[in-house]
Amino acid sequence: MKQLNSNENIAQISLEPESCEVKHITFDERKLRFKCKRCATFCCKLGGPKLTLDDIERLKQAGHNKAEFLDAVHSSLKNRADGSCAFLQLNKERNIYECSVYDSRPTLCRLYPFYFQKTSPNLFVLKILPCRGISLRSGKAVDEGFLVNHLFGALHDLCLQSFINAV
Repeated sequence: MKQLNSNENIAQISLEPESCEVKHITFDERKLRFKCKRCATFCCKLGGPKLTLDDIERLKQAGHNKAEFLDAVHSSLKNRADGSCAFLQLNKERNIYECSVYDSRPTLCRLYPFYFQKTSPNLFVLKILPCRGISLRSGKAVDEGFLVNHLFGALHDLCLQSFINAV
C-alpha cells in the first residue's frame, strides 16, 4: 500500500455555516487505514499544539492548573526541555507512551495524525501529518464511519471556535 504524504487529500468535507454540521463528504479514491502504534514519535514529541478556549477549560476541569500546561506566549501546550509534551509518559511495564490527560486532551491531539485545512468558508480538506500508524493493514479504514467516530467531534469544536488553519 502506497504511503501518503501530507500534501495529499484524504477527503473533502462541506459544513453548514451556522451549525458547523457536516453536509457532504467526498473521499479520495485511495483506501486509507490507520491504527495508533502508541509510539509518540511525531504527535507528542514535536511540540505542543495550539489550544482552544475549550481545551483550556477541559484541562482545568480535569484538575490541572493553567500555569502547569499553558504556554501563554504561543497559546499552546507547554513542552519539556526535549520538546515533548508535558503530559507524555512512558509506561515502562508495557513499553508504550501514554497521555496522562488522554480523556481531556486538546482538540488537535484528538485529531492527530489528521488535520483539516480550510479551503473556503464552508469547505475543508482532510489531510495527514507524518505518523507510523498510517496505512497499517491492521488499522481501521478511514471512511465515513471513522470520521464520524473519531474526527467530527473535533472538527465541530474547531469550526465553532473558528480555529481551523493550515498546519
